[in-house]
Formats: sequence, C-alpha cells, structure tokens
Amino acid sequence: MSLNSDLQWCIDNDFQVYIKKMDHSGYFKVAIRKGGISSNGKDIFFCKETQMNLYSVEKLGKIDYKNQEKANKVLPGVYKYLKETYQKKL
Repeated sequence: MSLNSDLQWCIDNDFQVYIKKMDHSGYFKVAIRKGGISSNGKDIFFCKETQMNLYSVEKLGKIDYKNQEKANKVLPGVYKYLKETYQKKL
C-alpha cells in the first residue's frame, strides 16, 4: 500500500500520530493517540454535539530522535504498522 493509503486509514480510524519534543532532553519521540482526532488531542474532551466525553491516551515511542526531521522520516512506517496491526481488529 501507499503512504497516502496508510495515513488515510489512520485518520479514518481515529489514530493521531505526531512528533513530540521531550522537554527534559530536547530529543523527539513519535507519539500516538487512539481516539486523538475525536478528542482534539486531549486526554478528555467534552463533545457538545454528542453530549459525551471522549477519551484518548498518549503513547510515546521508545526511540529518541536527535531532531524533528529524523523523527518525521519514520512516520510512514508508523502509519503502515498501525494499519497492519489494527486493521483486522477494528
């Protein structure tokens, strides 16, 4: 599959994938939130439209990257991994 297909799958299935700068070290990590798009990237978000609380939890990758550019290079692989891992489960 293509990058666009894997990225679109993540969006359609509410996986928010982003790069986060670690304040304590200055390094960067890949972060993932299942439900992160619906919850606007927050741990808890009240949706006025549905009158419901939406929840998500940030999960950080294990690898530290020296800069954002290096972290960005691995995102296509993260999208592909998420799709391959969760596509059959959802």
